[in-house]
Amino acid sequence: MIAEIEENGAMTFPIRTVIFGGAAALTGLLLLSPVAALAAEDIWPALKQQAFGDRPIQTGDGMVVLELPDTADDAALVPLTVRVPPHVKQDLKSLTLFIDKNPDPKVATLTFGPAAGNGGERSFSTRVRVEDFSYVRAVLETEDGALHMASKFIAAAGGCGAMQAKDPDTETVDLGKMLVKVFPPALAQNPIWSAQVMIKHPNSNGMQLNINTADVIPARYVKSVVVKRDGELVFRMDSTFSISTNPNFRFTFGRGKDNNLDVVITDTDETRFAAQSAPGS
Repeated sequence: MIAEIEENGAMTFPIRTVIFGGAAALTGLLLLSPVAALAAEDIWPALKQQAFGDRPIQTGDGMVVLELPDTADDAALVPLTVRVPPHVKQDLKSLTLFIDKNPDPKVATLTFGPAAGNGGERSFSTRVRVEDFSYVRAVLETEDGALHMASKFIAAAGGCGAMQAKDPDTETVDLGKMLVKVFPPALAQNPIWSAQVMIKHPNSNGMQLNINTADVIPARYVKSVVVKRDGELVFRMDSTFSISTNPNFRFTFGRGKDNNLDVVITDTDETRFAAQSAPGS
């Protein structure tokens, strides 16, 4: 079944709902080879057109590196890291992540500000859900407006519709509790620092079942993250339900005067959560 999601002017993509016909069908899906998966419909040209129009995207030019496993131990918790190597001297405008075969292929878009930094390796890491064998893509936009892409194929299945392993009521205990940590570089002269933001949030995607009632758990997930250093924007992230439960973000930023971070996270219920890094954290 294919439907459209409309989001107040935001980029929209088709939703795909897959119903498996019992254990045999699921086993067949898991045994699909990457070759068979690649033979399925290639939806990237349509996604690219929706996201970037006719703008050219350079691939394999070393401007952006995407790291994730070839196969997923847990398709609901797949580690993903994007790196921009030190030889890239330009400021960054945006980073958009895609998982082609997810129900919503767009994972997140980060829009960078003046505190994102320059002069060293820049990176962003998180954990994502992967619903089917798919290409994962990172599209980086540099200050000159050029687009650069890295992509990787991953064998994973069921990460979006996986049964919620915990009681949904338990998952809302300490909802929004956040930890923000700052990590100075090993070399004092390094202009790039790193940080980590963790938030207690189920990030329910509307496709998971309650283990107690077998009812669908209503969607409620983090939709925006705003990070500022000493009052200047590091990045704003607009995200979807492809981010895993209890979102965890690790990222770099440019060294400032005090290097204090302020983080504001808003979810789809319009609940706002705010936290700061502790001095000397």
